[in-house]
Amino acid sequence: MRPTRSRSTLWFAALVLVTPCLFLIASPAVAKPAAKAAKKHKPAAASAKSGDREDAAKKEESTASYETPSPAAAESPSGTAGDSTATATSTDTSTSTSTDTSTSTSTGTSTDTDKEKEAEKAEGPRPLAEAPAPPPPKEEPIPATVATGGTTPVAETPAPYVEHLGPKSFPGRLRGLYGGSLWLEPSFNGLQWPFMARTGVGASGVFWTDSGYMTIIRDDKTMANTRTWFQQGRGVLRLTPTYVRDRFFIQGQAELVGNQCQAVSNVCTSSGTFSTDDLWIRVGKWNSWDIKVGRFEAWEIYHLGMGMDMYTLERAGALQYGVPNKPNLEAPSFYGVNYMHDRPTQGLGVGYAALHAYFTEALRMELLGELGTDSIRYDSSNTDPTTTGHSYTGVRPAIIYDAGWMKFKAGAEYELRTAAMQVYDSSGNKQDSSYYRSRYGVGAALQFVVDPIIELGVNFAYGKQHEVDSDGNDIPANCYSTYTVGGFANLRLADLWLAGIGANLTGQTDSYGSSAGNGATNDFTQHVQTFLALQYLLAGQLFIRGVVAWERADFKPSNDFDVSIWSNYMYSARIRLMYLY
Repeated sequence: MRPTRSRSTLWFAALVLVTPCLFLIASPAVAKPAAKAAKKHKPAAASAKSGDREDAAKKEESTASYETPSPAAAESPSGTAGDSTATATSTDTSTSTSTDTSTSTSTGTSTDTDKEKEAEKAEGPRPLAEAPAPPPPKEEPIPATVATGGTTPVAETPAPYVEHLGPKSFPGRLRGLYGGSLWLEPSFNGLQWPFMARTGVGASGVFWTDSGYMTIIRDDKTMANTRTWFQQGRGVLRLTPTYVRDRFFIQGQAELVGNQCQAVSNVCTSSGTFSTDDLWIRVGKWNSWDIKVGRFEAWEIYHLGMGMDMYTLERAGALQYGVPNKPNLEAPSFYGVNYMHDRPTQGLGVGYAALHAYFTEALRMELLGELGTDSIRYDSSNTDPTTTGHSYTGVRPAIIYDAGWMKFKAGAEYELRTAAMQVYDSSGNKQDSSYYRSRYGVGAALQFVVDPIIELGVNFAYGKQHEVDSDGNDIPANCYSTYTVGGFANLRLADLWLAGIGANLTGQTDSYGSSAGNGATNDFTQHVQTFLALQYLLAGQLFIRGVVAWERADFKPSNDFDVSIWSNYMYSARIRLMYLY
């Protein structure tokens, strides 16, 4: 009787262990995991001695762990419904199996077990859940949800509608040293900034103040010197509403500018302390093409470095600032293919339209056109065609090859200004004015970036201007050729420290002397502009930059004037605080 009792005990232990496994295997949601678990956890009592088999079977029953699926892994359309059903079925089945096995005979259970195994093999593996039905025609699929915890689906958190667009928001190639002048270049080396990956409103801005001192010494004893302390500033708030669908986008941008009057600008006297910089609409496809219309800056060709920023005194240079001189000469401004680079300043009736094409990751092109008028109001008291209303047309192609460590930029431009109003001939008949002014030029730049140590570049540009009066005669002082050549270098001294240096030479020759027809020489002016800069980035947000400059302007009037050559020397220093938002 003892061997028979042992065999009965062994069969009972086997029933206790195998039957729950079979029910788990039969459950559709856990077929594969449960089958693996049943194989993995074979009863250890099969190898035990006959005297200890009952204890071993009880111990195995109490300690065996079965692999159950995580609710998040179930593949049901809802993400959780299939999981809950499978879990409940598994629990109920396990409970009923434990009760039934206590009354089952060993022979019947063995036969049933074999039949269930054969049925499982014939049926094959079952899917974890039903496949989701396709969406109805002409309807977009419902976005998937994420199941966390196995009971309630949690929808993905929507992206914020208002997005901060800082200087790092475009994931493009290496622009330059972090915080350096190439990195801060407003046109982002031609990249499609501001970039937004989803529909929303972008918000960004920049605020800066300059405080410093400037003196100009004129070596002509009849011309007074200039000495001044100054503080100036500018704040720009930028909003960029954007619609995005895949790579297609529609974008608008407006920049509200608050001015702390600049020494070289008339914003406080002519247009108040608030004005507008950008105001444009753009439509296109990211990293492919776009069309941009409105008021904006064109792509930069000539790069100046960490000095000679817009609206600064060292950019204007060693000017006369109204100090009279007989030939009425002025120090020439640097030329960097910028007749049509800056935002139009002739009036709100002049704007740009540009086509941008991105042929490869490195090669991109801008084809910019200008169109508009500065005034259509007739002024009977002013018959000077150079100061009355004008119409403007122009074109400016530019190309950039940007390999990250090396950048090549080239461009050309042509602008034509004509009179907006007709004039009267000697007989009193109306006719179109013969007045016009044409300006054109070309330029190129080559830049290198050895990140994070140094960035440097060289530039060259050449331009010409020709202006005639309403009778078709040249205006000699306004007909000239100009050139600028220069370079810059920025060096990283430490993690948050940068040093910069730059120098530019501009020469300009007008046609005054040759137009006189008496063998006189032409007026010639030359301008040397140099600077040193040191910058510290506080808390990764506030740029603190000191700039010192030395500049010299040489004036050589035509020998048709009885005026000697003279020079102006400018010395300046300023500290800029700039916060990018």
